[in-house]
Amino acid sequence: KKFSNVYRSQPRNRLLTFVFSNHFFTNLIQTGIILGPTFLRKNDFVKNQLFPRHSHEALDVVGMIGYFTFMFLSAVKMDVAMVIRSGKKVMTIGLASTIIPFAVGLLFQRQQIAEADDKLTVNSIVGITSIQSLTTFPVVSQVLEELKLTNSEIGRLALSSSLVSGLLGALIDLVGKAFSMHLEVAKRLRNLLVASLSIAVAVFVFRPAMVWVVKRTPQGGSVKAAYVFVTLAVATSYVILFDELRLAFIVGAFIFGLIVPPGPPFGSSLVETLETVPQALFFPVFVATTAMKADLTTVFGPFDNRGFFTALIYWSAIEKFIACLLLALPWMPLLDSVVLSLVLNSKGVVEASIHAYQRDTQMMGLQLYSLFLLSILVNATVIPVLVSILYEPSRRYAGYHSRNIFALRPVSELRVLACVHKPHHVASTMKLLDTLCRTEESAVALYVIHLLEQIGHATPIFITHQKQKKSESSDSSYSHDVVVAFDQYERNNMGCTSAQIFTSISHAKFMQEDVFTLALDKLTSIILVPFHRKWGIDGRIESEDNVLRALNYRILDTAPCSVGILYDRGSRKATAAIEVVPLDSETAPSDSDASSSFSSAYSVCVLYLGGRDDHEALCLATRMARDSGLELTIHHLVSKEDTNTTNRLSLVLKEALQKVSNLPNVKYIEQVVEDGPQTAMAVRAISSNHDLFVVGRRVGVDSPQTTGLAEWSEFPELGVIGDLLASKDVETKASVLVVQQQKQFK
Repeated sequence: KKFSNVYRSQPRNRLLTFVFSNHFFTNLIQTGIILGPTFLRKNDFVKNQLFPRHSHEALDVVGMIGYFTFMFLSAVKMDVAMVIRSGKKVMTIGLASTIIPFAVGLLFQRQQIAEADDKLTVNSIVGITSIQSLTTFPVVSQVLEELKLTNSEIGRLALSSSLVSGLLGALIDLVGKAFSMHLEVAKRLRNLLVASLSIAVAVFVFRPAMVWVVKRTPQGGSVKAAYVFVTLAVATSYVILFDELRLAFIVGAFIFGLIVPPGPPFGSSLVETLETVPQALFFPVFVATTAMKADLTTVFGPFDNRGFFTALIYWSAIEKFIACLLLALPWMPLLDSVVLSLVLNSKGVVEASIHAYQRDTQMMGLQLYSLFLLSILVNATVIPVLVSILYEPSRRYAGYHSRNIFALRPVSELRVLACVHKPHHVASTMKLLDTLCRTEESAVALYVIHLLEQIGHATPIFITHQKQKKSESSDSSYSHDVVVAFDQYERNNMGCTSAQIFTSISHAKFMQEDVFTLALDKLTSIILVPFHRKWGIDGRIESEDNVLRALNYRILDTAPCSVGILYDRGSRKATAAIEVVPLDSETAPSDSDASSSFSSAYSVCVLYLGGRDDHEALCLATRMARDSGLELTIHHLVSKEDTNTTNRLSLVLKEALQKVSNLPNVKYIEQVVEDGPQTAMAVRAISSNHDLFVVGRRVGVDSPQTTGLAEWSEFPELGVIGDLLASKDVETKASVLVVQQQKQFK
């Protein structure tokens, strides 16, 4: 573990970092191999005392319960409607990447099949080719989540394609099992008919019943426990039915899981119920016992046709890789096509379970089964490593071009991406937008993304409300209130504000991916994110959201444009009045005098110390100043060392003052401070004099004005000045916008 931590601290050693990571599936396989006859079970004590023969059945039962819940939940998390709405690209890759390698593989192996002297060899050849040709949704989902690629463009395409391939595989498996049984033709057809009728009942009876339950469940509420347990009982009955029909029992669980409405409230309730003990405890038992059935020593001992089967396994994988690559190249670059092909070649628990079933039913010998399990272990280890080397989604977000407010022309459209999580974020976002001087010449293009945590879904969902095109979900009710609010806001500000609303449903740790993709696609200059702490109207702290705080850190680290963290500590004014008193910047009146003079205007203050982030904040504030119903105070905190120098005013500050020199609602105040404590006193003194503070984040910028403040900072994401204004010691009801200028790479 210490060795692993050493390599984790070196970002450039990504290969070793991944090898030493806790990959769930491969660790379980390795555990099973160690506990099996390859190592420990060769010892008589382990074989007879720790794992006696009568314990195998108990472990198998527990493991099968775990596998049943795993496959059932995997189906519940799928959105079958995604397949129906899948575009040409997804359908082509999903179907052709399965059919082509299977057909080509059988074509190349036709001579070996013809010359095979037993049916077992024929079944093995066909079985290997078919399994290597399939792409299973649960395995791809696990790999993408491990690599944190679920929300990337490649991740979405891989999940959609694997869902198409997986459904095709389930259909083939169902029909294949029906006609491979040692029964009369009439009984085979009868079993297939009963299975088809049971599927029809699930679709036309149980599915509408679940939808009815969803409609009766209050918004934001949970499905009653009784409905959840009835659903689990029916799912179990489908497992028993398919087993009695001599079909793959797991197909019954999988098919019934597909008809469950994904996401909240029904799908999420099932996930929350089953992901604790049944899956978290029993599923690892299944994977480990599957590996315990293998003896890797037999692979390297006397083994008929070992070379042939080894070549067949890897030749089938190469066929699928080439097929996926050729299918993807018309739609994406070569490197992305290679990465997609590798992901779609991933093998894992589903393939291991199929081989284990073949081993249990004597369709496969111990040597061949051990060879298959070893190949799956190699695949599950190597492919994630290769993908992690070849592809990193954050590369797409590198800021090689200027996407910030500082780079905009004085009169130009401002593109803003606003992130909304909770209902109260809507009002605070609109209040900030009202401060931007919006005209037809300098309009605001607003893009709102409603971020929801993914529960009960395996695939992330992205909905475009503006054009009424749901890219991956048919349900538009997720963000109904947000859509209505911003549609009304657009109508109220017609001509100077346009609004497009999106919904993203994904894992909390991947939410930033959709934010970055949308920011790049819309060429936004700034991303607005809400602060994780909420204050009430009276200024008291109401709640904190650490998930939101972690997301804000990730956005600040990798955003492709500037970022603003917005928080409200109450409200000094509900509206901004219009009385404006001309001010002479040369007289530099005190801030308290200004506050009384402009008591009826909406007051904005920029606390300026210098640096890139302060420049960005200043540019945004001067844009606000073009609104005559708003007062802007540029409060320059100058260190005592700079008072006697002629360059205390930076070039950016001089240009900004020149731009607003003819505006009567703008004034400039210069205040000398010696160190951090004096700066803190100055900020506290004016904290109640303004409605909105715009400050730079200034992380990593050392200056005499902030000496000693960083050590006492509670919220580093706000910078030292933003942290002061968020402190419990500062009594203010002002809003605060902390700005970080785009990080650019050379």
